[in-house]
Amino acid sequence: MKKTMNARALGANMKRWREDMGLTVEKLAEQTGISVSHIQNIESASSNPSAETLIRIANALEIPIDLLLCDSLKGEANRKARIMEYYTLIDDCTEEEAKIIMTTLYTLKKELKTLRKGADGNKNRKE
Repeated sequence: MKKTMNARALGANMKRWREDMGLTVEKLAEQTGISVSHIQNIESASSNPSAETLIRIANALEIPIDLLLCDSLKGEANRKARIMEYYTLIDDCTEEEAKIIMTTLYTLKKELKTLRKGADGNKNRKE
């Protein structure tokens, strides 16, 4: 059976959210009842956590579990998890910070579309 969980991305997401919360590995271990070594192994993609472990971690980080797993989700589930991630990102921002982030996203989206059109045009010329 093909693996569907992206352990490397899960570990990176977990570490990022943990650090954003200002938690050390030791503090997260204390809050979840999970050993320090197991948390380190998950963050380094050396081991895959059980569903129970993921629930404990998500609860301690005060985030939906989707934010840990979003890179393993496909299609609409991935899109919804990303929307939740964007919301969580700006949730604690000031109004001015949120405006700057949105302006940056709009600009980035426009540039990506321009690059994509250019890449599609170059691909069609080669054929």
